[in-house]
Amino acid sequence: MHILFSPLSMIRSFPLCLILLGSVCLPGLTQTVSVQPSYRFNLNTSTSSYRLGPGDTIDISCFNVPEIKGTIIILSDGTITLPLVGSLSLSGLSQEQAAAHLDRLYQPYLEKPLFTVTVATPRPTAFTILGEVNRPGPYTLNSSTSTSATNQSVAGNKIGTGQGITNGLGGGRLTVSQALNLAGGVTELADVENITLVRRLPGGESVERKVNLWKMLQTADSSEDLAIMDGDGILVAKADPDRPSRDAEYLSSTTLAPATVEVKILGEVNRPGVIQVAPNAPLTDALVAAGGLTEFADPRVVQMIRLNRDGSVTRLSLVAALEQGRDPQKNPSLRRGDLIVVQRSFGGSLARTLQSLLPLNFLLQLFR
Repeated sequence: MHILFSPLSMIRSFPLCLILLGSVCLPGLTQTVSVQPSYRFNLNTSTSSYRLGPGDTIDISCFNVPEIKGTIIILSDGTITLPLVGSLSLSGLSQEQAAAHLDRLYQPYLEKPLFTVTVATPRPTAFTILGEVNRPGPYTLNSSTSTSATNQSVAGNKIGTGQGITNGLGGGRLTVSQALNLAGGVTELADVENITLVRRLPGGESVERKVNLWKMLQTADSSEDLAIMDGDGILVAKADPDRPSRDAEYLSSTTLAPATVEVKILGEVNRPGVIQVAPNAPLTDALVAAGGLTEFADPRVVQMIRLNRDGSVTRLSLVAALEQGRDPQKNPSLRRGDLIVVQRSFGGSLARTLQSLLPLNFLLQLFR
């Protein structure tokens, strides 16, 4: 007749220091357990259960066995060390899968073990955003980052620092749209119907999923806004110029676009320099934000210079007139980094020259 050890009789036979998780086990009782996750990650699920990995701090406890309780950090190889069962890998498992695995491992030692595994402090979540965003590159979200900083970024400041908060147990619940927001928002050339989320699986394999955020904006279908996890990559494609463009003005008013874009204005305006305007704002909006034209300006000679991503330069000669409305030819929409130069009129140039060469009292002497 096979008799299982009772929980307390088994646990009390070991010093308390050996029961604390992460302690060194007795010789002869240690074995290495290799766990190969049997799941296939499904990007279509809306919850995308958090997967444990190196750097996670987890709490482990066993029901009705108060001696088995502690906090442990998953090592860089994805393993932890526990009494009786030794070293085992939890990397790639969900919290529920990890608990079920511990139940199986401790069955020879405990009667009906019931483990609980929860994430106390999630590891930093690293991901990369490429393509048509204003600040492409790698980003890292730390659980210690303040909530206020994240709320400011998501609310519309779009500072693109890559800092955020993991918001809740399990960490890394940032979504694709929020990640784009942290990256400074999408550019005016982005195809928000064609965003690719690339996820790396524990075995080294990767899967891809197309994300259509335009559909989410139109139908409020949040299932398109997938959660970001550690190691993910996001690629925002460039819109096909041959396809009908989406409503750029509407898109620029959403949280997918930056709150403002920077443009530079030089020449005959009252406040030259770098100014902030709304995405896709017309040229005349920037002139108004710069305090308007000076009395020496020539509104018929306004140049807009744009450095394109392929290295080419677009140069337009325009007429500054508010009555032109949002005409894309006469009053084009601005992009981040555009340069506007307001030329001086001939009469304005002459007046400026006279002012610099002749003091006012000398001019008065000439006309006496």
